[in-house]
Amino acid sequence: MQKGDDSEIGKLAKEIKPYSEEDHLSGKSDETVELYETFKNAILNLGADIEIKPQRMVIGFTVKGKVFADVLVLKTSLKFWINLKIGELDDPKHLSRDVSNIGHWGNGDYEIRVNDTGNLEYIMSLVKQPLAVNI
Repeated sequence: MQKGDDSEIGKLAKEIKPYSEEDHLSGKSDETVELYETFKNAILNLGADIEIKPQRMVIGFTVKGKVFADVLVLKTSLKFWINLKIGELDDPKHLSRDVSNIGHWGNGDYEIRVNDTGNLEYIMSLVKQPLAVNI
């Protein structure tokens, strides 16, 4: 094996590194970790077949291999992306933001920033909408 091969293998190993929830929660405040855990448990309670898929930038929540929501853990808040096309989300409180024309890391055209559990039930009503539409 040549030296060049080693560097290619190293690059490939970095690209396929398995990510974990801990990668996303490391260095975050206890309050932010607790907020994530609260929302994660609420999402997992939406159905028995929901799986967590940590990726490089976000943590995906999937059913049958299809992502219906992603979360980005920030220092003091969470950002959720809901995997629906613009115009498909029923959000009468207008908590979501249209990100269909701007770059973002999650799947879908809707983003919700969460700082506390005050709207937990309402946000779960938004997060579960792709389950009924796409899955």
